[in-house]
Amino acid sequence: MTEFEIIYQSLMGFMEQSENYAFADADLIFEYEGVLMADKDVTDIITDIWKAHGFCSYKNGLFTLLNPKEYNEIVRRFPEVSDKAQVFARTATGCLFLWEEYSFGKNIAFLNIHTGEKNIISTSFNVLIEWDLPASNFWKEDCNGKTEFAVMDKFKHIPHDKCAGYKLALALGGNRSVNNMELLDFKTHLEFLAQMHH
Repeated sequence: MTEFEIIYQSLMGFMEQSENYAFADADLIFEYEGVLMADKDVTDIITDIWKAHGFCSYKNGLFTLLNPKEYNEIVRRFPEVSDKAQVFARTATGCLFLWEEYSFGKNIAFLNIHTGEKNIISTSFNVLIEWDLPASNFWKEDCNGKTEFAVMDKFKHIPHDKCAGYKLALALGGNRSVNNMELLDFKTHLEFLAQMHH
């Protein structure tokens, strides 16, 4: 079994239901080979997944891989995000996984689009896919997990083009309760929150 197969099996073990919603074309894969990869990574896991499976949602939409070229421009409007950040995935509530360069090196960061808070969560894509994502504690401690899991309990399935967002945005005084959340168009909501936080 190859390193890719081992790591991807870990992802599939946790994200048991995968749903392909788009294919990655050869030009995109060529452009991103080696970009979404830490020095310590043994395989280019993200583009390997794109090649083998395209863009998929996992675990009914808890975790969804994104095409960076489709979302980078919007995501970089958030003041916490650098102008060279690459977005590669999102959660059920539309929160984002970013690959960013800091003064101390490149890291994977998690951006809560509702609060504007960002934190570094990993230094390796291989570790993120193989060890972090399957661990519920990782989600709870680093990835807004309490809300994400509550949203999945409420909606059961989040389509790739939707996200669970607050009916009244938190920045406008909305209540930080899952009862205040509904399914919204992901890209439209992302653009709206980017403007709100700008």
